[in-house]
Amino acid sequence: MPERLPRIGETVHYVSHGTPFQADGSQAYTSRCRAAIVTEQTADPDHPAQVGLAVLNPTGNFFHRTVPYHDGNATEGAEDCPNRRSHGNPFRYCACGWVEASFAAGSWHTLEDCDA
Repeated sequence: MPERLPRIGETVHYVSHGTPFQADGSQAYTSRCRAAIVTEQTADPDHPAQVGLAVLNPTGNFFHRTVPYHDGNATEGAEDCPNRRSHGNPFRYCACGWVEASFAAGSWHTLEDCDA
């Protein structure tokens, strides 16, 4: 969770989902950081870092009321994973719970969380 929740009107990054991959392996739009303005703090006790956003895309605006926070850190996974040395090479996920560091699609993060 961030040190503090952004206030209404502050700018954050929203991570777009991108489009599904086509049969030829191409993708029209990849997942990317987009500028977003906080429109509400949802005050949901089960999801304290969830906010409402107005996302500014090159092709139009998107409004979402329940966007979760994600810090982009890797998930370590199980200590006893037999494939631990192969984490990140060549795959991004492992059955042990390891996940490569990246911002989750459909989430928000602060501008300080990334270099983008």
